[in-house]
Amino acid sequence: MNPSPDHDPQRLINDLLVELSSGVDEECLVCLDSLVDPVITRCGHAFCQHCIMNIISSENMAPNCPLCGAPVNENDLIKVPENTRKKTNGEMTTVGKNSSKLEALLNALVVIRKQNPSIKSLVVSQFTSLLDLIEDALRRENFLFARLDGRMTQKARARAIERFSDTGSSAPTVFLLSLTAGGVGLNLTAATRVFLMDPNTMANRKRSHRSRSPSREQ
Repeated sequence: MNPSPDHDPQRLINDLLVELSSGVDEECLVCLDSLVDPVITRCGHAFCQHCIMNIISSENMAPNCPLCGAPVNENDLIKVPENTRKKTNGEMTTVGKNSSKLEALLNALVVIRKQNPSIKSLVVSQFTSLLDLIEDALRRENFLFARLDGRMTQKARARAIERFSDTGSSAPTVFLLSLTAGGVGLNLTAATRVFLMDPNTMANRKRSHRSRSPSREQ
């Protein structure tokens, strides 16, 4: 039996490459760090190979995708070819450094600072390498900022939030947030401006998750 369009291996690989190229680095939703040796499940989600293999081996007879709950099997994992990943990584740097949305963000933050230096802004992306580029730009423009991503310890995360919540003159006015690391239980009410750096990708993920959920009625 031929695979359905949703389960076509090359289509899934192409989807992943599009996401990587559109926003530089992709995070594994298991370890919350940059993808290492990425593989794609039949339900269309990308993980580090060792992360998903740990889940498969630990759940014995009936392993499930940690994102949508669909069955996963080692034999069904689709590995992104090494030569494709190297090419994409080179392209990602160019896309990130010349990103018009990065320039637009910086311009908006500069305007906000001129109007009211005490206004605090939240910048959200699911790509840690894009946050790295934003961080470099903020330093060049002498912005005070804090950051939270999946590579930080719980103590470091709490400290970043505490610094951002401070109202003193030396407190950060911009908070960089990795979506996959900071989606639950955060109190960032100090921010009055929010910038979503990859809204289309976020919306596509939500639609993909709903359409592939085992509990969805067809």
